[in-house]
Amino acid sequence: MLDTSVAVKFYVPEELREEALNILAAAESGELEFVAPSTMQPEYFNALWWKHRHGELSREEVRSGWEQLIADRPASLYPPEDLMPRAVQLAFDTGAIVYDALFLALAEDAETVMVTSDGKLLRTLDGTTYADFAHSLSDAANLLPDAS
Repeated sequence: MLDTSVAVKFYVPEELREEALNILAAAESGELEFVAPSTMQPEYFNALWWKHRHGELSREEVRSGWEQLIADRPASLYPPEDLMPRAVQLAFDTGAIVYDALFLALAEDAETVMVTSDGKLLRTLDGTTYADFAHSLSDAANLLPDAS
């Protein structure tokens, strides 16, 4: 599964974009499947909008990036209300914000791992029993099915 920080890299040139595109290619070839809470969509738009407000993207680039995400539908989306009870507990247990805890709850429920480029989240989870649910995008190649 992927979090929003990785989905942004599919469409916006950023650090670790090549790694993001590699896992996207693996999903497109059927080697893996992405799942995410449906909150990923507003988070994704918000990330693009933040980049616009800071002069990194034009409005047209924001619009184009949004339209690409919707057209490509890179992840199967799950309703947050189904994940909230567990996400609340995960937020209490880890100190993660609930938006991140929704991804963790889905990773736990789907018996998978989340790939993220959110260093703050990774630091928050470090040393907790939930650290194994989140992996850095920089190490994503090791998670791909053909990795040695």
